[in-house]
Amino acid sequence: MKIKHSLMVFLSLYQLASHAQATKQDTIYRTYNLKEVRVQQLRNTKVKSDTLSNTMKLQLPLLEIPQNIISISSGLLQSQGALELKDAARNVSGVYFGYNSTPFDNSAIVQMRGFMGYTTLNGMSRRFNYGAVIDDEALIENIEIVKGPAGFLNSFGEPGGSVNIVTKTPKHKLLNVSQSLGSFNFFRTTADLGSAVKDKGLSYRLNLAYQHRNSFLDYLKTDKYALAPVIQYNFSPNTYMLAEYNLVRGETKNGTAIVKVRNEADKLKGPIAVNYSAGLGLPRSYAQNQTARLYGVHKFNKSWQLTSQSSFLWSPYRSWNMTSAGSLVNFRDGDTTRRRSSLTMGAGKTFSTQLFANGTVTTGAIKHQLVFGADYINSKDSLSLNNGTAQFVYLRSNPDNQVDAAVSKTVRASRLDRNTFLKSVYAYDNIDLLEKLRLTLGARYTWYKSDQQSVNAKGVVRTNTYHQKALSPRVALTYLMDKATTFYLLYDETFIPQTGQKAIVNEGNEVVGSEAVNPEYGTNMELGVKRNFFGSRLYTGLSAFRTVKRNGVITDLEHEGFVKELGQVISKGIELDVIGHVTDALSLVANYTFVDAVITKNSDESLIGKQTPQTPQQIVNTWVQYGFPLKNKAVLKLSVGQSTLIKRSTSEKDLFIPDFTKFDAGLNYTHNRLSVQLIADNLTNRRYMASGDIISSYPYEGRNYYYIDGDPFNIRAVVGFKF
Repeated sequence: MKIKHSLMVFLSLYQLASHAQATKQDTIYRTYNLKEVRVQQLRNTKVKSDTLSNTMKLQLPLLEIPQNIISISSGLLQSQGALELKDAARNVSGVYFGYNSTPFDNSAIVQMRGFMGYTTLNGMSRRFNYGAVIDDEALIENIEIVKGPAGFLNSFGEPGGSVNIVTKTPKHKLLNVSQSLGSFNFFRTTADLGSAVKDKGLSYRLNLAYQHRNSFLDYLKTDKYALAPVIQYNFSPNTYMLAEYNLVRGETKNGTAIVKVRNEADKLKGPIAVNYSAGLGLPRSYAQNQTARLYGVHKFNKSWQLTSQSSFLWSPYRSWNMTSAGSLVNFRDGDTTRRRSSLTMGAGKTFSTQLFANGTVTTGAIKHQLVFGADYINSKDSLSLNNGTAQFVYLRSNPDNQVDAAVSKTVRASRLDRNTFLKSVYAYDNIDLLEKLRLTLGARYTWYKSDQQSVNAKGVVRTNTYHQKALSPRVALTYLMDKATTFYLLYDETFIPQTGQKAIVNEGNEVVGSEAVNPEYGTNMELGVKRNFFGSRLYTGLSAFRTVKRNGVITDLEHEGFVKELGQVISKGIELDVIGHVTDALSLVANYTFVDAVITKNSDESLIGKQTPQTPQQIVNTWVQYGFPLKNKAVLKLSVGQSTLIKRSTSEKDLFIPDFTKFDAGLNYTHNRLSVQLIADNLTNRRYMASGDIISSYPYEGRNYYYIDGDPFNIRAVVGFKF
């Protein structure tokens, strides 16, 4: 449209100039008044990235990488009102955040293609075992989601996929502030300020956030703080060092439990705000991540660069809530139960360091794009479970959530400590065989050691040491049909070291011993096609996969403290992704997933044919935004979105938690430096299970649902200003 208007103006001027040239000998001059043409271009919100961050190690356009990988921008997250990692799930096929238990672990249990996913921060471990997982949108620059194994990124990882959070670093001069208000006494303030990166010299960036929210559950109140200063020094345009510190801390009053336990007749019924696990007088709970990172890049020339980064993560948490003995609050005896406090304490300290090189070499007519390097991780983790010594009578018909100071007195039920060491080396080569055909070859070798010590209430100590190692190869073919279209075929393997004990039982199902679980292995075959439309503004991808996972484990619900090996699980499915801009005014995110993840081998034959727990068979997401130009360069953008989850499997064979579809919408007005945003979540106020499971005959007879209610209808307003 802008080009059309420019041509009209140019032709009018050309005609005027020609007429003036033909009549310049005349003494009579005419004045021509051109019709005013107003040219205005919409300011697009960046929706996707076409390349990966350097911490992902692969320096190729996403279109040319033989795997389903999508990078989501912070601009898209902000337009959707996203506040943490779990809110990004709607933008990529097959990503689902499963069972969680507190307001702070919403992003801890990511699932992809029927398996657990692994999350990293700038390509490095967020936590290893028992530390807290808490994040905030204020720190997120991009989210890079890799489907399938990612040996090029991690020394280990689930075969379903990985999620990498890229934090904000210096780019250009900015000062942005925002203020949010919303339902459930929601209050949030953020600030983002920084300087431009210089060819030589110092630059910085600082992000700050404070958030308060009362849950829709009675008595549950949360506060969150985020602080992220970054300093970068460029010795030259080709060499720089970056020092970064991230702090995210969440606190709650009156307990943390958000899980409900109901029998089949009572599920999703009664007031949504009922909170049997709250205790007015419980000590404050918290979850905290502190990360310090040192990152450096040196470019030797246009072909080669060396990257080094190290990080230290400290992730403690304390989680208080009220429980009945042995479970969440339940009423097995009718209207009355006896509540006591429960304290879970975890702490994780993880040191990670990486060194890798990227470059290109040519052998004859063949070009090689190489990445090779080494990783080292040491993690010390602990988990302690403690039960209150005082009990409080509690009535379902007349609940009194007030408790006295005795609630804070506890005795330790168990403690588990781990000291883990992990080393790996890897090399990957992307080979240009022909003009349009590329072959990828590579592998990673990993060594793993973990010392584990457990102590029960009686003081009995059990010590186990695990040694495991594995080679994880990768091979792929990519055909570049044209500049906008690629086809690929991928075979990849993954290795997941595991700790845990399997129970050895007698004929009476009594535990008489234990043995170590085996490491977990996964293989993945993937076939896909990628295509960009509208000058690379809109990305589309279609992939089919078959993933085999061996020796995966689940909690042994019959024998406390032990796990069960699943034997083998095969997950098959298809994924479709559409993300980007159709026009300057219209952006689109749409995806569809079908997954069939089934146990195919197991010593317990009753489990064969069972779907892996917490896996939706189908996921459908959309988010559409359209912008309208207004006067004085103002723009109004309208958004609408939908999320649907179908046939979410549980721990019981052929039983599913209820399907749901929810709708969301947004309104955004920008004028010069001012922006005003309105986000509405769950427009129809649908009552649904955000995540959950079914356990038979415990704590009540029949089917029991352990679930988290999805947020009811809520609304948020955000006012931002760019100085």
